Amino acid sequence: MITRLYQSLIAAAAVLFLSAASAQETQKEIDGEGWFDRMSKALTSLNFEASLVHVHGDQIEPYQWFQAVGEPQSQELLIRMNGPDFRILRVGNRVAHFHTSASNFSLIADSVSTILPVAFTEPFANIKDTYQVTIGGGARVLGRNAQHLRIISRDNQRYSYSLWVDRSSGMLLKMMMHDQRGEIVEQMQLTSLSIREEAPGVLKEVSDLEMPPLLSDLRILNKPGFPVKPGWQPQGFELITKQSHNLVAESTLVDYYLFSDGLTEYSIYIARLTDDMETDVALSSSQTLFTMRYNDYLITVVGQVPLSIAQRIAQEVR
Repeated sequence: MITRLYQSLIAAAAVLFLSAASAQETQKEIDGEGWFDRMSKALTSLNFEASLVHVHGDQIEPYQWFQAVGEPQSQELLIRMNGPDFRILRVGNRVAHFHTSASNFSLIADSVSTILPVAFTEPFANIKDTYQVTIGGGARVLGRNAQHLRIISRDNQRYSYSLWVDRSSGMLLKMMMHDQRGEIVEQMQLTSLSIREEAPGVLKEVSDLEMPPLLSDLRILNKPGFPVKPGWQPQGFELITKQSHNLVAESTLVDYYLFSDGLTEYSIYIARLTDDMETDVALSSSQTLFTMRYNDYLITVVGQVPLSIAQRIAQEVR
């Protein structure tokens, strides 16, 4: 009798332990950071081919998107379907840009980041200091059950994102970028998705393609040419690049600064003012543009920051 009671207690304790472990796993699964990390893993570990539409401003651009993972290195291909032929091919950490109307070149990067921020393919911990992620209700996107995520700035000095993630695979199905008023400034949605066991055939065909010349790594801090420089950046943004170079079209010398918070970026251009330069321009969309005159210089700020923040960034250049 005592033995049976002892066995029953042990069995009950085991059930309670497994239930508690299951509850913890469920809690982790529905946590916003858990969903974000599941999405980032899917974006870097799945073989897939997809079609998507990217909308920014008044431009609507369709793309085809392919990815293959595995040895010896992963591959990714993005093809723009309208206008002049434009393709981005990633093999390992080398990303090649192919243009029919410009010179082809390669860069060192971990993703084809033309549409999605690089941070979407990395753990949420990398941007946790400046952003928080919350979960919303379920939704149906592309005929699939999806989980809604919200990526929100902790200081309201940058844009926010709405994401819809496939509950089954973790794949990102839809993205919206919002300004401070909540208005949509950019969006992307898949229109088809096929997750495969093997690499898409098109990537097998380009595996032996000769990559274009590699450009020099721009993430080198070169000495700027002018005595004025940025004096303020929003919290969480760090200087990635500073250099002085000539604009190809106008042969104008500019100092260039690139700042990033891990998810979004903005650039500052400083040039000596000439009579044909347009000053006091302010445009707000997914890529904000703000220019102003400071003494004999033209200050231009371009990037994914609210207009009020771009204005302060420019005003603090001294």
